[in-house]
Amino acid sequence: MKYQTQDNLQNIGVVIPAFNEGNNLRAVLDTVCAIPWFYQIVVVDDGSTDDTYVIAKQAEIRDARVLAMRLPENQGKAAAMLAGVRALQSNLVMFLDADLKGIVENHFLALCAPLRNDGCEMAIAVFRHGGLLTDASHIGAPYLTGQRCLHRAVAEQALTPLAGTRYGVEMGLTIRAKTHGWRVQKVIWMGVTHQMKEQKRNILPGIKSRWQMYSQILTVAIQARNSRGMRRYSKVTRQFYKLSRP
Repeated sequence: MKYQTQDNLQNIGVVIPAFNEGNNLRAVLDTVCAIPWFYQIVVVDDGSTDDTYVIAKQAEIRDARVLAMRLPENQGKAAAMLAGVRALQSNLVMFLDADLKGIVENHFLALCAPLRNDGCEMAIAVFRHGGLLTDASHIGAPYLTGQRCLHRAVAEQALTPLAGTRYGVEMGLTIRAKTHGWRVQKVIWMGVTHQMKEQKRNILPGIKSRWQMYSQILTVAIQARNSRGMRRYSKVTRQFYKLSRP
């Protein structure tokens, strides 16, 4: 597929939420900052205790497009994403995790292409051939990926009620897409992976963190089912596994 050229790419901002990603963030920022057509790049340090914010500030000094933000305490991924979105002045926002590996410019072109060419409301990136664990995760539940592209105003509206959650943001965005009839396009990112929680925090702490993540996802799902104006959620949950298949 032929993606857009640099000449017709405008007003695309990047938001990178980061919590204790000092070991990974620099490499991601080096790649992202090398893309000349990104309009803004916002890194939101979600109350890290390592040098995540220092690395973001260093990038801010080197590149005028970069804004390093720091939340005073850990508030969760949705709150960090919302803070980043509110700092943007772009039409589109691309969300990227701070621990990605194997990303190149063509991945970004592919992710924003559906919104500019096909008029969909959200594009999501699904990993393939990057790593056994991440491949398996994205095959089983691709709609829980953190790599997404949306219209900035739409993203702000969707993230505002999710800002009190932590790991439930991906599930929350998936539910909102379904209940609001969004057109969602899956984009395959070949050769891309990221560190799993078990790799970052060792086996037992990683497993504990993963269970906490799934607990938060379930909480968002239950809240969505019980929320006024989202009664269609019961149908969504029955079909969720089917929808998650690539």
